[in-house]
Amino acid sequence: MIDVIASETLKARSIRSTRTLLACSGAAVLVGSLMALISAGAWDSATPDERSHFGGLGDGTSILTVVQLCLMTFGILTATSEYSTGMIRTSLVAVPVRRQLLLGKAAVVAATSLLAGEAVAVATFFVSRLVIGDRPIGSLTTVDTGLPVVLAEGLLMMVIALIALGLATMIRSTAGTLVTMAVLLFALPMAPRMLIPAPWSERIAAVMPSELASQLAGTESTLSAVGALFAMAVWVTASIGAGLAAIGRRDA
Repeated sequence: MIDVIASETLKARSIRSTRTLLACSGAAVLVGSLMALISAGAWDSATPDERSHFGGLGDGTSILTVVQLCLMTFGILTATSEYSTGMIRTSLVAVPVRRQLLLGKAAVVAATSLLAGEAVAVATFFVSRLVIGDRPIGSLTTVDTGLPVVLAEGLLMMVIALIALGLATMIRSTAGTLVTMAVLLFALPMAPRMLIPAPWSERIAAVMPSELASQLAGTESTLSAVGALFAMAVWVTASIGAGLAAIGRRDA
């Protein structure tokens, strides 16, 4: 299994899109600090009445959604790049036990997305707060309230990347998986609130992947932190399990 992980690490490093996506993720720190700088300038020039309902560009941490999408795409391309080039046949010859191949990919995606996600999230938060200073801009105004939120966001990036990997292995199409993930992250959380009466609407929406970071950090209370972690584990297990079932029964 160690050899499989080493091989998948080499593959990930050799794909140009990996370097591009990780570079874009790192650039989010600069973009977030720029957003914070613009917000700080707008705050300083605002009148007292404008400050009472100040919005601006926030504290810069909203850029983490873009990082989430970058790492999600990394998870997708880890699977679909081999299908699009036909290299999946070579990989299956080298690793005939197919579940080991996917689990090796999952290990690489998990480690890369967790390290990149946490590093970018924490750096964006601290740099943005350094720029904003003591101005009351954004909701993450202190380390005590902000750090748990950005750490939870970094963990969610890994979860979403693994979900994307499992679905990409099952769908075998970059575009198809991107659309599926967009529906899962953005459309499904809204559907219960529009179609199902309370309180079940909030309970169903609470277990959607995009809603779990805030509950893990304690800023939302529908699920406990343990419940949010359990929901993350269920999503990852289900998606990787679907990928294992697909890769095990289908030809390359």
